[in-house]
Amino acid sequence: MKNPTHPSLTHLFSAPEPLATTYSVQEIFGFASQMPLPGFKPGHPLVPQALETYVWSPELAKDCIEWLCDPEPEPLWVSGPTGCGKTEALKQLFAKLHMPTVIVSAKKSTEPDDILGRVQLVNGNTVFTPGPLLEAYARGYALLFDEIDGYNPEVMMACHRLLEKAPVTLDDGTVITPANRILMAATANTRGDGQGGDIYAATSVFNLATLNRFEKWSLDYPAAKIEEQILSGALPQLDEKVISAMVKVAADIRTSYRQGSCPGPISIRDLKRWGRKLLLGAQRTDVPVVYHAFDKAFGHGVDEHVRAMLHKLIQTHFNIPAPELAPPAGDPS
Repeated sequence: MKNPTHPSLTHLFSAPEPLATTYSVQEIFGFASQMPLPGFKPGHPLVPQALETYVWSPELAKDCIEWLCDPEPEPLWVSGPTGCGKTEALKQLFAKLHMPTVIVSAKKSTEPDDILGRVQLVNGNTVFTPGPLLEAYARGYALLFDEIDGYNPEVMMACHRLLEKAPVTLDDGTVITPANRILMAATANTRGDGQGGDIYAATSVFNLATLNRFEKWSLDYPAAKIEEQILSGALPQLDEKVISAMVKVAADIRTSYRQGSCPGPISIRDLKRWGRKLLLGAQRTDVPVVYHAFDKAFGHGVDEHVRAMLHKLIQTHFNIPAPELAPPAGDPS
């Protein structure tokens, strides 16, 4: 129902309806195309904040265009390594379209009632208080399950009706009818089938009935040129040669991770942190700044032997001698 009369839903529907409009592909992604993409007029408080420096990889942008042009876009399951930009890409897509967005972040203790709603005692009366997803569902807002593989699988089983875009019946019999068009997406480090569980601890395995309701996307870290643009936009004070060297180090670390010699990959988030620490410590003479900043961003998260190997990768691309690392406490060497 477009305007539910159920009293416990009134507070959800007090904000004005966003007005539908269209934007061209060129406006959203910069391609020379006037193909229209559905969105809303600016001004709604639930629209994510747009980043003017955000950089789209051409392949991801084209995948988004295909999804937006689908008359009946299916929910997305976007998997990929930590910090590769999954959630940010979706937030920026919805921000560009000025689309109100409800983001639900996962935790193991989350129960279906936490996001769909629950029966509560209000002024001596038992009423159903709906969760935040129902407004998005009824009004055509974007719906984003962040880190979905952190949910208990039964939470997503309870959302099957939403994923199917079917009417949802509340505990008291009220029926919530979905909007004509809803964009739903989920981000995850894993595919939801147990893959990656050795690295991403406490992730859930979902049954086929849940996974089958999603279109599957797989993201990886961006190509070197895109990653350099991301760092340049985020940290314009950094020298281009420094950024290029950082991105090459990141590529080598990720290769080491895939080969089993590093316990985890370095993320875009880590690279930005490294760059910030480089800028903040640029005038220091008491430490080797490049290595000291790297260790704050990533290196101190691995053991000393791995860190020494990573320092050699930095030395290769920065041509600055790696410092001697002190042996860990209790190491007889």
